[in-house]
Amino acid sequence: MKVSLSLISVAFLASCATENSRFFKGDVIGFSDNVTTSYTTENRGLFMNLKEQSEPFSLLGDEGKRQMRASIDRVPRGESTTAYYAMELAAMRVKYIRKKVAKRDPKTKYYIFLLTDGLDNASPQVAKSDGRTLFTISPEKYQKRLQKKLKRAMGFWSKNTFEVYPLVYEGEDMQEAKKMNNLTDREYEAKLREWMACFRYSSNGEAPEIISANSFETIIESLRERLVENSYTFKVPKSYSGKKIRMEFRDDDSTLVTTLTADLKKSLGKYYLENIQLTKGATISKYDRIASESGYSDNVNAYFTIKDFKLNGRAFQPKNRNITQDYEAQSGYWQRNSEYSEVQNKSINTYFILVIDGSRSLDGKNHDKNGFKEETEMAKKIMEIMSGN
Repeated sequence: MKVSLSLISVAFLASCATENSRFFKGDVIGFSDNVTTSYTTENRGLFMNLKEQSEPFSLLGDEGKRQMRASIDRVPRGESTTAYYAMELAAMRVKYIRKKVAKRDPKTKYYIFLLTDGLDNASPQVAKSDGRTLFTISPEKYQKRLQKKLKRAMGFWSKNTFEVYPLVYEGEDMQEAKKMNNLTDREYEAKLREWMACFRYSSNGEAPEIISANSFETIIESLRERLVENSYTFKVPKSYSGKKIRMEFRDDDSTLVTTLTADLKKSLGKYYLENIQLTKGATISKYDRIASESGYSDNVNAYFTIKDFKLNGRAFQPKNRNITQDYEAQSGYWQRNSEYSEVQNKSINTYFILVIDGSRSLDGKNHDKNGFKEETEMAKKIMEIMSGN
């Protein structure tokens, strides 16, 4: 499952039915010789989630974003990699946030982004030292343990979206492993998927694939493509019920234009778009009928999400300032809705964790590269993507 043009493009409205109508929060976990968290908890023992934990960063304002960026810069450096343990703590934190902070709100969506450049070599020892395990377990058993923690983060009956995105920088360590084992490119890619399989997870459908490259720029652009491809949300005045509406979307340069026309209908208190027609070459996942987003309507508007929005087979990214809405006031006579404005605060009802590798291998054997700096800058770009920028 993918995320929206601006991270699921959901709308905030003051009269929203969900508890988390202005919920957009994040945390940072850093790992190398040890694992550090941007939040505090009394201990990391077997029952850590029974203890009170500090609040995550609130990212609706500039101050929370500044604090989260500062936390990224403070990720400690070290010689080891404790990715399994860091991801276990991330899964436990997601579970805690869902229960204690988001109050089990079914609309809240959860994401973990793992940024790393190599394979785990110290999690079993560090987890035991911190009291998370009673015994030192093997790496193979830790992989299975991690999958269980990820699966249980949402609970058995939850309908929440929860996805993990593993982002792998193929630095000198990974390239050396490829060379030492005489792997072809295809064999190396298969081995990398095998090594990193335990980090993949989705609560709904196929887990996101590993994104790997020897360039941080390539990784972030690949991630951006995946995060912006899925859905787009817009609002329609309820007073247009029984009328035909037309949405005209343009990209940033206004060179790509596509339109969606549909009839706005009301049935049993819910609003629907029916008889949907799209410009030639435009596609969305649900074509015949789209129901309004329950929980995202106010007294004036109904909200609709179109998924897998593409033009000529590629993800279409309309820009807010280039979108217009018309309605058919009389048969064959269209009128512009001059009061139309885009859905704001698109990243609400979202919590995400950046799990960041601080191992010195990011800077190369001779420590003459800037891999760690580039990695932390990529983490900040992920923040921007999640904020809809």
